[in-house]
Amino acid sequence: MLANTADLFEGQQWYQRAYDLAVKLIHAYEPLNLGQAIGVIAALSPNNKWERNCQDAEQLIKAWHCGADMDSVKVCTFNTNKGKAWRILCEPETDPLDILSGRKVTAFYRCISGYDDSVCVDGHAYAIFIGERVPTTQTPSIGKALYEAIERSYVLAAQSSYELCGHVLTPAQVQAVTWVTYRRLIQEAA
Repeated sequence: MLANTADLFEGQQWYQRAYDLAVKLIHAYEPLNLGQAIGVIAALSPNNKWERNCQDAEQLIKAWHCGADMDSVKVCTFNTNKGKAWRILCEPETDPLDILSGRKVTAFYRCISGYDDSVCVDGHAYAIFIGERVPTTQTPSIGKALYEAIERSYVLAAQSSYELCGHVLTPAQVQAVTWVTYRRLIQEAA
């Protein structure tokens, strides 16, 4: 196993910290609700580094809160995703899952919301699954069958997590631990 103690701790706490960010945003930008905050974070996540995802989410929410235009904010994701995030902000009565699309984005929303059995399969998860470093720009399209195979591998790893690392982990935590470990190993190799 390649995860060290710090990776295990950070991975176990990763989605809770994302949830805590959403709570911070709802307190700073009332009448924003928790579903909206998490939905904006999830919508802005594709092709976006986590740190920038957090900044983009707050900037877009701040613009909405102040009555500014969506186009007054530049984000580091696709314009369609920015539009979905804005729609989530403008339609607080609509379930964000009815606006979000794509298995990765909806799973990310669920993981942040506390659905521990959800697994966010992205380009990093694909690389971890095949056991090779693959830049996200070179990740192939992850179709339904491949997504489900990767997701199933995380579920199985969670079921064996105590034997593997001495911790009982949820599938979402396994995904987060492997991502944290993968990121650390890439940084060490650089």
